[in-house]
Amino acid sequence: MARHIHGMREQSHRTRNIILTVLGVLVVLGAVGGFCAWRFYQQAMDVRDHELAAVEAVSGLQDVSQLRDADTMNAAIEQAQTHASAAKEITDGALWQVASYVPVLGDDVTTVRGMVNVVDGLVGETLPSLATTVQTLMNSGLSSGGEGQLNLQPIVDAQEGFAQANELVQQQADTINALPQPHVGVVRSAYEQGKEQINKVADMLDQVSGMVQAMPKLLGQDGPRTYLLVAQTTSEQRSGGGLVGSLGTMQVDNGSISVGEFHSNREFLTLGESATAEEHDVFSDPLYFSFDVRDLFAVPDFSRTAEMLNTVWQRSEYACDIDGVIAIDPLFIQEMVRINGDIILDNGQVLTGDNTAEFMLNGIYKAFDPDTQDMYFEYVASAVMDGAFSNMTMDKMMQIAQAMGSLAEGRHFYAYTFHEDEAEYFQDAGFAKNAPESETDPEIGIYMNEQNASKLGWYLQRSSTITRTACNADGSQTYHVTFSITNTLTSDEMASATTYILGGAQPGVNGIVAPAGTSAQRMLFYAPAGGSITNLTANGDVRDQENKTMDGKNLITNVAYIAPGETVTFDFDVTTSAKAESDLRLDQTPAGWLDENVTYDTSACSIK
Repeated sequence: MARHIHGMREQSHRTRNIILTVLGVLVVLGAVGGFCAWRFYQQAMDVRDHELAAVEAVSGLQDVSQLRDADTMNAAIEQAQTHASAAKEITDGALWQVASYVPVLGDDVTTVRGMVNVVDGLVGETLPSLATTVQTLMNSGLSSGGEGQLNLQPIVDAQEGFAQANELVQQQADTINALPQPHVGVVRSAYEQGKEQINKVADMLDQVSGMVQAMPKLLGQDGPRTYLLVAQTTSEQRSGGGLVGSLGTMQVDNGSISVGEFHSNREFLTLGESATAEEHDVFSDPLYFSFDVRDLFAVPDFSRTAEMLNTVWQRSEYACDIDGVIAIDPLFIQEMVRINGDIILDNGQVLTGDNTAEFMLNGIYKAFDPDTQDMYFEYVASAVMDGAFSNMTMDKMMQIAQAMGSLAEGRHFYAYTFHEDEAEYFQDAGFAKNAPESETDPEIGIYMNEQNASKLGWYLQRSSTITRTACNADGSQTYHVTFSITNTLTSDEMASATTYILGGAQPGVNGIVAPAGTSAQRMLFYAPAGGSITNLTANGDVRDQENKTMDGKNLITNVAYIAPGETVTFDFDVTTSAKAESDLRLDQTPAGWLDENVTYDTSACSIK
């Protein structure tokens, strides 16, 4: 019995010792784990700070003015490289490699490491390569000796460097966009900031590179070209722009540029139209579009608009062989004035890079009769196109390249060629937009067409939100879209403005289209190519919703009546094609300002 009790005591001691040993090991492991967790947290904060500092250093490079300044650009790159290298050294460590396998947290670690690699590649390879190309270009000369003659060769020589840098930065943007959506708030915030800045740099470089590739072709590198110049006003909206005000020509030949006279739309009104039955059907009421020269931007496919514009020109007394079409609006003109310098009118009024669009879209209608309006429109448009390519320097060329790229994206500028072998530098490069037609880069199209003959477009403010709600198993994504239009016309302006601005006198199919001051918009909604729009609802006075087909594309159309002080809001869901590789974007009728007031939220999930 004593042996039995003694044995029990020995077993108890062994059990106790085992338990104490295990507890000791656990304490040690806990301490090690706690130390690792604390160390990882410290490193994560360091990585975040380095990444944000690196991104901040290069954020200015989304503006082409920073690219033109070699010292500023090199200093920004050097600063970014220091921070990016420090972040990469941390995230390449064993602790981060192990942490990437931890459930849930591992996705965040993978995203951080992926972002660090992208930023390191951007500042270590892409931007230094771009800096070399830009600085070589800036040190070249554009003068060919002849008056008004540009030397295109330096631009041609820079094309490969820009194209290579652009290809790299687009790959880097695609990589960061495809990283897993972080779970931890502080990681998600840093990721979203980094992603936003890198995408802005990618967008800027895509615009500049595109114009560097296109500009020699545009200016006659391959021989003489004659372009039809079209000036239109977005104060009276049409899908792809606004009412056409005047037409002219521009001749180019290996860098030599000559701008001819502009002619008022009144000279072309009796020359007939060439619209299809489908186009007439969409725009049959409440105002029946005649599709004379004024209405040709009602079709959102510029390829079709260019064709119809050329048809009208060939029927006129000014007919000649046309190689392509260039279209501009008052915002394009304002941006060129900003670059070229002020324009002084014969009455002493000074048009600047800040007030030109407002004058041409609103002020001119308050101050002058229609004949004088035409005179000033034609004078300003001609002066701007003359000035855009005269006294050209590399600094000016870089500004124009970025401006034309962003203006084309917003449909304020179009450059279209009828030469199929040159299309890749014009319409295929994004300089002449159509309604949505890419499944891989999805867009929705929302287009406005004023039915109440007026100049109310200046008073219509828009806002949009596009929120990703799901990433589907087949590769498609679903979004919710809200699109609002507000008529900001005040009672004082109603009392003082003329019928020319306010409308209210235009007879439609069933009487006056709308009262003075009320905008009546024929709305067109296009789903992404290969995708769909569902659950379209409206809050406000919206009538006659229908499904239509025009120029091979399906659309939803209705008419929104927006009285002064009132708002119309549309809500709907969008599903992209399963082939979509990028986030959904909005293509819309251009307004009189650059800010399109669109908010994107893709935080729900990442494209698979």
